[in-house]
Amino acid sequence: MLDRWQQSGSFLREYSVVREFLRQAEYSEQAVCDRLGLRGLHDYLSGGQRPAPSARTEGPDALDILIRVFFEGYCLDRHLVERFVPSAVSESMEALGILCVSSADAGQFYSPVALYPLCGLYIASDRWKNPDGSTLSPMQDYVFPAMHPLTYGFLESLPQSPCDRFLELCSGTAIAALSASARFARHSWAVDITRRSTQFGEFNRRLNQLSNVTVLQGNLYEPLGDARFDRIVAHPPYVPALEPGAIYADGGEDGESITRAVVQGLPRFLEPDGRFYCATMGVERVDEPYEQRVRQWLGAEQADFDVLFIAERSQTPAQFAYRATRNSKGDWEKMRQWRTHLGNLKIRSLVNGMLVIQRKGAARSGFTVRRQKGEGSRAAEAEWLWSWETMLAGASGVDLLLRSRPLASPNFELHVVYARRNGALTPLKHKLKAAHPFAVEYECEAWMATLVARCDGKTTGLELVEEGTRDQWIPPGMANEQFAAAIGGLVSGGILEIEGFEPPQYERPTADVFRL
Repeated sequence: MLDRWQQSGSFLREYSVVREFLRQAEYSEQAVCDRLGLRGLHDYLSGGQRPAPSARTEGPDALDILIRVFFEGYCLDRHLVERFVPSAVSESMEALGILCVSSADAGQFYSPVALYPLCGLYIASDRWKNPDGSTLSPMQDYVFPAMHPLTYGFLESLPQSPCDRFLELCSGTAIAALSASARFARHSWAVDITRRSTQFGEFNRRLNQLSNVTVLQGNLYEPLGDARFDRIVAHPPYVPALEPGAIYADGGEDGESITRAVVQGLPRFLEPDGRFYCATMGVERVDEPYEQRVRQWLGAEQADFDVLFIAERSQTPAQFAYRATRNSKGDWEKMRQWRTHLGNLKIRSLVNGMLVIQRKGAARSGFTVRRQKGEGSRAAEAEWLWSWETMLAGASGVDLLLRSRPLASPNFELHVVYARRNGALTPLKHKLKAAHPFAVEYECEAWMATLVARCDGKTTGLELVEEGTRDQWIPPGMANEQFAAAIGGLVSGGILEIEGFEPPQYERPTADVFRL
């Protein structure tokens, strides 16, 4: 089946016939979600609670057949399929190898692959269960479903702004490259080390009739020669391994081997002003923050880059060892091996998140920033943070902050701990918190709490310096540059806002929305 997909120029008519039938049957994300009662296709594999499916009184139609065979992956009676799928279409599906007669029952059809609508495209990948509904045991070169919640989160975090040359590494189904070429990229490249993924990527390119996508097989940058790109994305394998495992998951002994190799190639393959986006799991070692180690991976040219890591969730080595043992159906000895392995690597925690690296196009200081994903944090919030940190790193940053009129964000909270001292309640600790644009929580000195309280959107930074000096709530001897840096950090954390650099607005969903 896969070999025939690689035959150049073959089956052009069959691809066209299948694509047109899928379109006419309204095989779309929204239609599938309505029929199955899903908020999004990624919910199907997440196992979460689902809304009720749309009520239908009529009998089955072509859309039902497509969902049952290609999405849910069941065997269906051949006569039922032939009733709703024209013979020319079923013949084209058989020619492409995506519709087969069951070997167990010649009177039934099934699909050896999953085929589903996603991002306005039709994407094929390996199935997630057998036709009889039993759990599928993935082969080593298993092609991960593009509609998986992890892939959905990766795609949601990528910007949709126009770019000239887009590269997806560890591409699997090539969903990011295909979506980019269909929406905003002049040309995209998709590279994966396995032949199976390359074949799926090429099938998906042909099915969606995208001529501005090149699908290549090779080890990361290997098949690209001297090409350079203005956007590079990757969702690499990042799971630590005790021994070699599935290619789609195995990230080496610490989980970082592939991510590290991708980052090391950026000085050669990323254009000035270009960005790299990577959904990965970073390892926190004792006295070695992940984002600082990433900067070291960039080598001699690291000063030319900015590094941002948006953390989403963290687990301890003990938690990871338990889950890895449970998922592999191991025993206590396996768990002991995991804990010993992670301990030998001096791993303090393992953090999932989005790594973003930018090659500077202008002469300025580089920055290294880490944020915790907050309520409603998406691609727009990351882009806002980039623009703000870039401004701060520029030569005019201090002047802008002192001339600006900072305003306390409606999203921030100030928590104060009081204790009785010398017969009176005395504030001992001050903590600033915000949930958007990122989740921020840090202890601060009392004067910073006073600063935030005085930021009314009418008083400039210089006027606040004068007021704080006069009223003695600013530490003695603080330079204007230090005061400006404090304001800049509070804006970056979502505690303060400055006109012209307001973060994206976010409205918290109501309980009714979640029940839809």
